[in-house]
Amino acid sequence: MKQYFCVGTYTESILFGTGERFQGKGKGVLICSLEDGEVTVISTIKVRNPSYLCLDEAGRKIYAVNEMKEYMGGFGGGVTQLSYDKDWNLTVERTGNTGGADPCHIFQDPNHEFLSIANFASGSVTIVPVNRDGSMDTEHRLLFGHEGKSIHPVRQQGPHAHATIKVPGEKRLLVPDLGTDTIYSYRYERGCVEADPAGKITAPAGSGPRTGVFSQDGRNFYLICEISSQVIHFQYKNGVMEKQGIFNTLPEDNTADNICSDIHLTPDGAYLYASNRGHDSIVSFRVCGDGSLEFIQRQSCRGKTPRNFAIDPTGTWLLCGNQDSDTISVFAINPDGTLKFKKKAVCETPACIRFFHDPPT
Repeated sequence: MKQYFCVGTYTESILFGTGERFQGKGKGVLICSLEDGEVTVISTIKVRNPSYLCLDEAGRKIYAVNEMKEYMGGFGGGVTQLSYDKDWNLTVERTGNTGGADPCHIFQDPNHEFLSIANFASGSVTIVPVNRDGSMDTEHRLLFGHEGKSIHPVRQQGPHAHATIKVPGEKRLLVPDLGTDTIYSYRYERGCVEADPAGKITAPAGSGPRTGVFSQDGRNFYLICEISSQVIHFQYKNGVMEKQGIFNTLPEDNTADNICSDIHLTPDGAYLYASNRGHDSIVSFRVCGDGSLEFIQRQSCRGKTPRNFAIDPTGTWLLCGNQDSDTISVFAINPDGTLKFKKKAVCETPACIRFFHDPPT
């Protein structure tokens, strides 16, 4: 079965929050196919530092952040709107400034009325309206700034918004902020977004919450913490998050410096995976009946710095983007949740992998 996915890459120099100056080598945004574990590049288009993508398949749109501190002559990074045709040819349609530095994540609401962009370096969230034709309206953007800091002397001296996560069954968004150890809450209605201070969640001091994923029924939430290298399991009920357990992503004898990056559930919700940068591995957990996690396996990602990974819609394959070794590792997901390495594909500085559910017609 042939499937299709897109890749966002780092294309130029960027100063990361870790203090590292990184030189991207990527080509921009790529569309690729996956068949029997084989990756083939179909099309590419030049876009500046498109480090995270979201897909609007109904409108044949791809929205990409441009992770930069200045863009189009102004403070803040960018957001770029692309389209693709039935043959996967890509076109840049619009681009604009987010008003926040180093945008690192982008989300589109289910009704396709707005985009929510997390600006890491400036610790803010940009809301960009989306018109009925899928065109974004950066001129009428709305900016929410976070405030505060936490205990890490380098990584947490100010706010660092990192992702937008929709709460299932509610018109509510959660934004983990790595710098303040806080998950901020926002409510929306008909494209209008507002802060929801009462829904704010506090993470353990020094944990550095990065992103998270809900179970399909919305009862369990799994938060990956970049600095502490942990997954925190919460149960969610009637608007209240209750912490249930903390699970380490690293082996007890680990001596490597490590920061976590990504987290995903299989489509059936049976298994959860999280990635380690530094230890350069993917850890597998079984999801138990009460939502708690049971360790299964820790597998080398066969590359360096697994910034992002994706599971295909059938739950058969896991693709891991190894940012610093210019590869995408292909793993088969076994029936017991373990990963079996298949092969690697060359891809310069991959930063984000997103699967399409259906090819365009």
